[in-house]
Amino acid sequence: MKERRLGKEAAELADYWFYETAVKLHREGEGAPYAGLKPAGLDWVPVVPRAKKAIEKGDPGEVIEYLLHAIKEELMTRFKHVLETNKHDVDNVDAARDCVKAELWFVLFSHGLYAYITGAGEHGDEEGRGHRH
Repeated sequence: MKERRLGKEAAELADYWFYETAVKLHREGEGAPYAGLKPAGLDWVPVVPRAKKAIEKGDPGEVIEYLLHAIKEELMTRFKHVLETNKHDVDNVDAARDCVKAELWFVLFSHGLYAYITGAGEHGDEEGRGHRH
């Protein structure tokens, strides 16, 4: 807050550092790497053009295959990490924490994916068709 009072440029820099720190902590909490601040808006990952093309063609096959492959790859990567960390010395507390963390990331990712697909994580009405965060 002190730096923000030093002028517009100092305020912008202080804000940038604040948001950068917040995003770093958030990403760390997710177990994900920090890749810098990105502008708000739609992230044009490879699936977006495929989804738009599917709509144009009237055929979702390509986007379905792409997503199934991406899901399988991510689940396998996380699962292999669980198996690797599960082979730890029971007296090694740090290794045990890594194992629990890997298991938690796998389970929570699986649950979150399922909840998103089925709408089980939504709120707003009894049918679970409310809005998502």
